[in-house]
Amino acid sequence: MQLICHRHQAFLMAMIIAIVALFLSGMGWAVDASLKDNAYHYMANGVDDQLYNEWWYFNAANNDTEVQVVYLLSDPDNISSARKIQVQVVVMQDGLPHVMGQHQSRGYGGDRNSPMFDIDKSGFSSEEEPNLRVWGEALDNATGDPIRWDLVYQPTARPWFAIPVQVHIGYLKSDWIKWLVYMPSAQVTGTLTIGNTTKSLQGTGYHEHAWGRFALSDPQITRASVSIPLDGFSLAFAEILGEQRVAFLGIEKDGKSIAFSDKQIKLNYSNVSCAFDNMTAAVFPAAYNVEADNGDYTLDLAVDVQKSAATNLEYQPPLQSVLIFQQVSILKGTLKSKSGEKFSFQKQGFSGFTAPRLHPVFCKINSSSGNSTSPILSINRSEDRQEVGL
Repeated sequence: MQLICHRHQAFLMAMIIAIVALFLSGMGWAVDASLKDNAYHYMANGVDDQLYNEWWYFNAANNDTEVQVVYLLSDPDNISSARKIQVQVVVMQDGLPHVMGQHQSRGYGGDRNSPMFDIDKSGFSSEEEPNLRVWGEALDNATGDPIRWDLVYQPTARPWFAIPVQVHIGYLKSDWIKWLVYMPSAQVTGTLTIGNTTKSLQGTGYHEHAWGRFALSDPQITRASVSIPLDGFSLAFAEILGEQRVAFLGIEKDGKSIAFSDKQIKLNYSNVSCAFDNMTAAVFPAAYNVEADNGDYTLDLAVDVQKSAATNLEYQPPLQSVLIFQQVSILKGTLKSKSGEKFSFQKQGFSGFTAPRLHPVFCKINSSSGNSTSPILSINRSEDRQEVGL
């Protein structure tokens, strides 16, 4: 009897080890996500509550218009006197200046068991499962005109946990983050209103959700996403640089899930080009390459930023402010299987770059003599940005 118990315990231990290995291997989706996983998670426990951050990010693209919305919950109980309960919206339209708005609130509401969250006149809810309705209002930073959106996201790819277990990402010993790619691909319909002009939107979208206890200005985050629903293809990538590096890359193709973990993903900094943002006097990656290999699949990916708008989270010194670049990019790549199958794509998607206000960016810099060790910048002016030559 005792021998059977020992064997049973050994079997359970082997199963636990196998499950943990699956979580960490990146060879497939680690955890199936539920409605509750996309609900808000904050619950005061007296341990680093002032470092709590949670955000829900939505984007949508419709011909000549791209919309990006972020609902942010940071230090909800205002322990540090630097609370951020806000909604941010960025609208990019071909041939027109970017429109950006931000609304700061003193409170929020929601449900911890389902995706239901609101900040004053903005929020999202699961009204007809699995769809999400996303709505909101913020004032244009430049004109004061209202920006309103009322969109429905219908998923066309399965949700997956990019970071299913708590990982350390910053420079504080006990900090952690989780990251859920809730809609790698979605069909989006609805309306967008800027001032007195309303237009209908019908296009593709993406939605992610992250939360944890960490200093918001600690990590540098580079991310990109793209989907081609007609080809059954979606891709989500992020690299988080803090005291240690955390990266994920997940693909769905024709219902098959393909994942790459940290060590299987390489962002090639020797091929990073940068741009200078006139509004913030900051430098950000404008083009870079990602290589990934999990033994069964390889991916070569190029991200080329087409449009970029910087939003700023201001903090009182000595806290660092945070710059968030919301970007529209062309993602071009080739996915190859070990058996020889190949899928190539080139499609407009979204990318982003988040860093402390004075955080350095890794870029090659050329001088007029071609000496890459020289600190002289070669700058070409364009409508949205200044290109920093490599």
